[in-house]
Amino acid sequence: PTGFKPRLTDKGYVVDTVRKPCFNYPDIESAFKFADANRSVGSHALNPESSRAHTIYTINYERKRRHESGKITETINARINLVDLAGSERCDSAGTSGQMLKEGNAINLSLTALGGCIKALSESKKPNFRDSKLTLLLQASMTNGKVVMIAALSPASICYEESLSTLRFADRIKQVKIKSSKNVTTDPVAEIKKAMEAMREAMQQEIEQLRDRASGKADPTDLLELKSMLDQQKNAQLSMREEYEQRMKELSETAEDRHHRADDINTMQQSALGGACLLRKEDVKEPHLLNLHDDPMLAETLVYTLKEGMTVIGRMNKDKPPHLEFNGMGIIKNHAAIKNADGRVWLTPGNRSRTLVNGKTITEKTELKHNMRVWLGNNYAFRFAFPGHESEGEQFDEPPDYYMAEQEISENASQELQGSQIAGIPPALNLKLSEALKKVEQANIIAADLGKDCDFEAKLYKNRANGQNDIVIKVNTPAGELFWPWDKFNDRVISFSNQWQNWQHAEETGADFVHPPEKDDPFIDLEPQLIGEADLWLGSLGNMIDHVADSSLLSITGKSQGRIYTSLVPLDRNGKEGPWDDDEENDPFVDDPNELLGEHIRFMVKIYNIVFDTSLTEGTMCKYNQTWVRYKINPRDPDEAWSTTDEIMEATFNPKFNYHKEHQYVVDHELLHLITKGRVILQVWGNVTTDFGIYHGGKACELSKLDALIAEKRKLLGQLEDQIADRRKDLGSSV
Repeated sequence: PTGFKPRLTDKGYVVDTVRKPCFNYPDIESAFKFADANRSVGSHALNPESSRAHTIYTINYERKRRHESGKITETINARINLVDLAGSERCDSAGTSGQMLKEGNAINLSLTALGGCIKALSESKKPNFRDSKLTLLLQASMTNGKVVMIAALSPASICYEESLSTLRFADRIKQVKIKSSKNVTTDPVAEIKKAMEAMREAMQQEIEQLRDRASGKADPTDLLELKSMLDQQKNAQLSMREEYEQRMKELSETAEDRHHRADDINTMQQSALGGACLLRKEDVKEPHLLNLHDDPMLAETLVYTLKEGMTVIGRMNKDKPPHLEFNGMGIIKNHAAIKNADGRVWLTPGNRSRTLVNGKTITEKTELKHNMRVWLGNNYAFRFAFPGHESEGEQFDEPPDYYMAEQEISENASQELQGSQIAGIPPALNLKLSEALKKVEQANIIAADLGKDCDFEAKLYKNRANGQNDIVIKVNTPAGELFWPWDKFNDRVISFSNQWQNWQHAEETGADFVHPPEKDDPFIDLEPQLIGEADLWLGSLGNMIDHVADSSLLSITGKSQGRIYTSLVPLDRNGKEGPWDDDEENDPFVDDPNELLGEHIRFMVKIYNIVFDTSLTEGTMCKYNQTWVRYKINPRDPDEAWSTTDEIMEATFNPKFNYHKEHQYVVDHELLHLITKGRVILQVWGNVTTDFGIYHGGKACELSKLDALIAEKRKLLGQLEDQIADRRKDLGSSV
């Protein structure tokens, strides 16, 4: 979950990756294919195949000269680093958000660090390679070698800034002058020992300097720096000893040993691919599964062949390893089994496994036909291919892709959404609904695995501000329900996944999983909640007369939450309220609303109080505290700020605001239409009281149950003590 960590060696910083012996160019090509299958890519507005991480392919060449006796007399080493730099991104142009936004920020930071190092080298200054992992890994190549850069540019005018920045970056690299030397080793053991001693002496000198500085004045900063330096020296010595032992092991290897090590690595890579192979799909003649991916560059790159007989699919199982291993979200042990016999292929789902065919959940044995779409767990999508039996399956101009597989889930599951009329949903919303259903399923799987007492549902609702259908996520807990906007849920799913990955890592290693503190737990919602909305119609302003409103407060799904009491009060030119009686000069009343065109009007919005329905309470306790109301007169005006009441801090059924605010406008045709036909939407917000126990994980509910259990045990203990006391009295009287 934490990625590769650079460590210090005598040759700079390296990562704990596997060095695979290659004996010919096909071996190198095979290693590259495996690396490509594990690259992180994504699609955004500027690039449909955007790298989401820097990729470094390192080829180490080694040539040895031996004496007639067989002893190695000279070793020449060379290294080629092929670096695919992820492009820097402007977030607004790329349209990135959520996890991709975080990735983009990390990419930009590492590119900035690389640019700083190149600038320092071009100016013959000492670069700071410690600024990022990328520069640490490329330190050796940037100080002893040749550098060639291929700049990828776009002719599109919208990419002008990115193209110009790339050209400047390339020009700066041209100015770097690096002196390269031939890496010749005559006695590897002696040179490794010499490098270790040189590093030890260099670090010891720095430590002695720090000790001299710290001994006189005992500056805390110097003492901390000294401690850090001592720790670095210890780690460096350990790392160099590991490097020394590894180097000695490699020097003692025979050609046969290297072939055995290459075979072991090939086996490990096949295991890492979960039983997949990297063959071209056109070369496979057996029935097989092809991976589907939202990035076309990664789609159908992994082939899972289905041999004659039974193929078991599931999570890692040391006792009974599956033939195809997947450890992602929603995959369980013995998740499914596929039987290939007599020219037919059958898929049988495991007990309580999430297995779908053509978008429908299956619970019993199902025959697979060519081009069927198969989902395993929450994230694994496949197309089933059956060479020689293509005519038996569905026929398409183009093979089914990831988006088709997702859309099928949406179409088949959308009817489960209560009270929604799915027919006629716009394609964009249908795609969003498909994504929501998938992520809701993912969130529910994570919540179950982590022992969170909550579940999620996707709901369609009509946005009252713009009249458009949209998606909201209903969160069910033992004590009640919450509603999360789609963007909020989307962001939290990323945090859910990170927490689940840490849990899975702990499960696999046998370590204890530590739950995050309450303030950092994405399952605990301490943010203000939208309780409901109410309408304040503006029609009375068309004649500039008073209007007292008693409006229903409705939740985002239309459920009554209570009533809100407000009023609209017209003001005269001096900002005074009526009544004006016989004062026609100041009375703002008009018979015809058109008389207001071009006029300057003033009015006041008053918000008195709210009376919540008892359904918002648990016994005598109100569900919300810190309640407040906000509104906009013209929600279509992006420059209008929200008008907001003060917060009512206590949890009460009847929060009293006694709020009033004056508004002034010059009436144009748009405003005239608003005040005669339009409305103000009042939003009521509040925080869920922790005593009520509605926030995620059912934590407060569990605590209240625990308190009740403790109280019951104490009561029983008291009764037992009374019985003992009575028994003692009886024994005493009998004696």
